[in-house]
Formats: sequence, structure tokens, C-alpha cells
Amino acid sequence: MIIHGTGCCLIDFLYPSIDFSAAAFQQARSRQEGDGGLSPGRLVFAEDFERFMEQPYETALKNISGGMPPASHNLGGPSVVSLTHAAQVLGENAQVCFYGIRGSDETGDLVEAALSRLPFQDYRLLAKPGATPRTDVLSDPMYHKGHGERTFINLLGAARNFSPADLGNDFFDAHIIALGGTGLTPHLHDGLTELLGRARKGGAVTVVNLVYDYRSEISAPGKKWKLGVRDDAYPSIDVLIADHDEALKTAGCSSSEDAAAWFLSQGTGAVLITEGAKAIRIAAGKGICRPLGSQTLPVSEAVNRDLAAQSERRGDTTGCGDNFAGGIIAGITEQLALTPKGKIDLREACILGTAAGGFACFTVGGTFYETYPGEKRERLAPYIDAYRKQIVEEI
Repeated sequence: MIIHGTGCCLIDFLYPSIDFSAAAFQQARSRQEGDGGLSPGRLVFAEDFERFMEQPYETALKNISGGMPPASHNLGGPSVVSLTHAAQVLGENAQVCFYGIRGSDETGDLVEAALSRLPFQDYRLLAKPGATPRTDVLSDPMYHKGHGERTFINLLGAARNFSPADLGNDFFDAHIIALGGTGLTPHLHDGLTELLGRARKGGAVTVVNLVYDYRSEISAPGKKWKLGVRDDAYPSIDVLIADHDEALKTAGCSSSEDAAAWFLSQGTGAVLITEGAKAIRIAAGKGICRPLGSQTLPVSEAVNRDLAAQSERRGDTTGCGDNFAGGIIAGITEQLALTPKGKIDLREACILGTAAGGFACFTVGGTFYETYPGEKRERLAPYIDAYRKQIVEEI
């Protein structure tokens, strides 16, 4: 099975000890919706942040961090993280290739170095002028009475110029085409209808993993988000994956049940909507999956139990949703190798997705680096088995 994917790939630079009550942060804090200032729990684009601060981005970041460099960095992004997981757990049963963008800077070298450590059959990292996409993650562990919170500054950089034309004809020569987090690659996002239509025309199964569309929200606060320039990408999507907020904003609905129904009514084949530590809503209409009425599946009890048993938290929730998507891609791939289109079991794919998303809580950052081939699948196996038993017993 051949899987080709593209979308958001960047480096997350982590600042773990920022005081949100400090004068420097308060100076950078948003005054009104969409003004480009920082808000706990939210993301701003670096270009908008510069205009808000009326100074270079690097200068403002240095003031907020007190001149301290980031404590660490991780490879992140809904596309590359989900594809990494799929490549790791599928092993020799699939050839996974990532298509991305980098700029002409040291951050781009970090992306290259990270990709070289991952089990992709190949990766194509197109170099363009400008900065490599990055996100600076500012964390205040004492915020909200010690519960902690983060805020994010995203630099689109070269991703602003990443377009469907950059992918080339060979991108579409695959059994599965996966598009992840295109909301942070504007031209790819606007070109979704074209990309998905071409993939489907070539016989590929299409999987779309959404990200919070800050560009749409900033430009039209409170309005429904579009997929494709004319909001017409849905008939070419076999499987759509989103979290609760992304689903409601994209569908223009007030509940996950209504959102799932709306996506299916627009021609989407199957829908999975995650709700963090709550249930996962799934539904399937006509397409590669067997029809499935809208229903919810629980999160993994085994993961929750093992997290609670830890004497100290050694991981975080970064990348849980992206790994969930990778598990869905892996589950669909395994079934496609044995099952005809139209017969895929969405619940079975969700078993692999839920185990993958939960396991990400045990590690820092979304990308897991194996010490030997097959390590991640081996460590996931107990959670896959436990979750399969859990949902059977709850029927």
C-alpha cells in the first residue's frame, strides 16, 4: 500500500516557563478579537503579531521570554505527525511518503534532520525562499490556578507559497492521499477541491485531517469556515477527521451530532470527531466504509488508568489528535489491503486511532522516535487489545 501525504509540517519551539502575568506578556496581550495580540489557549500568526507589537517578531519574543532560548524543539504538524505514526505502525506493509516545504534557514535543517530519523519510504521537502514554518509555544504552568495554559505564535513563512502545483504528478500515484492541517498551508487549503478531485480521479482513497482554521476565524470571526474556495471539497473526501471545535466551525453547527450529519449530507464518506478526553463521534454514509449510523465511542480506559498511575506526568497532550488521525490512516490501510472498498469497518479503524491518540499522552511532543523498527506498534499492542475488549463489552 502506498500512502502519500502533505500539509502542515513545522518545528515547535517550546518555552515552558513563561509568566503570563509579567509586564512583557501583558504588553503583548490581545486587546480585542483578531488584533494579533497573544491570548492564552490561542494561536496568532507571527506576521499579525509583528503588526500588533510594532516591532520585529524576534525582538518581541525575546522580551517575552526574558532573552531565554527555547528549552527544546519538536517536529510537529498534523500532516507529518499523522504520517509518521502510520509509517511506524504499518512498517513494511506500506510505503509512506511525505511532501512538504522548508525555507532557507536553520529551522529547515532541523526539519530535515528530524525527517531523516523517521521511517518514511521517501520524503520530498521543497526548498523555497523565506523562513521555515515554525510555532513558538509559550507555556505558563501556573496559569489558571496551577492548571497551566499555552499560547502559540505561528510563522507561516515559506508555507505561504506552498501550492498544489508544487506537489507534482507523482504525488497522486498512491492508494491513499492524506491531507493534514492544510489550514496552515493557505494555498493547499484553498486548493483542496482540486487536490482531492484529482486524487479520487486516480483511484486513491482520500483522508483529510483538519486543524483549527485561524486564518478564516481572524478574517471573519464567528462565520462558518470553508473547505475549498467555494466550500465544495466534501464530495471528494472519503474520511474526514476533526476535533469538536473544528467540526462545529467547519460545518456551521452547534453539536458534533449535527456536524457529522451535515458533513455526510455534503457527500463526505465518513466522519470522525474527537472531543479530547470525552467520547469520539463517528458516522459513515456511502463510500469506502460500511454505512454506520452516528454514534459515540469512549476514550481508552487503559490509557486513563496508566496515566493516573504515573507518579509524575512525563508526557503531554501535544499531538494526540494528529496521532489519532495517523491511527485511522493505518487502520484504513490495513483493511484496504484485505477488504474491498465499501466494506471498511470504521469502528475497527477507530480502535487503532484511539490507542494511538492515547499513547501520545505518555510522550513529550507529537512525534515519537523509535529506537528500533516496530517499537511503537509493539508498545501500542496492549492498548489496542484493551480498547477492543472495552468497546465490545460496552455494546
